[in-house]
Amino acid sequence: YKNRIYVTVGGDIWWGKQECWLKCIDANGTGDITETGEIWSSSLERHSAATPAISNGLIYVTDCGKNLYCFDAENGKQYNKHFLRQDSWSSALAADEKVFVGSRGSDFWIIEQGKNLNVLDSINFDSPIHATPATANGVLYISTMNRLYAIQK
Repeated sequence: YKNRIYVTVGGDIWWGKQECWLKCIDANGTGDITETGEIWSSSLERHSAATPAISNGLIYVTDCGKNLYCFDAENGKQYNKHFLRQDSWSSALAADEKVFVGSRGSDFWIIEQGKNLNVLDSINFDSPIHATPATANGVLYISTMNRLYAIQK
């Protein structure tokens, strides 16, 4: 995104290492950019298994501390943090001016994109959600441990 790479690093789901960050790396560098490539870094509460979602200059990322964060893509400033009912092993989906995210607690959240937290709805599904939601042809797909849901207007 704008010649930058956004990635979660650190932490370890299985061995209890809790420190974790969302990092912004300059994608224009060459060679070993270990010392020079980092533009900014923001701490997450616990380790993360997610890929950041980016929309309108904002980054949405989950962690295993039951959180969904919203950061500024330019400088890493945290705008808000929404507490999910359980850990999230999946990534958030930013689409249609909304953020969609599920958790291992079977809860699924629909949040308005933006710097201010505005929860539009939450739904409790039949089982944990480990997969990132997806969209295609106007349909939202949500995969739980037991079923695949296809939701359309």
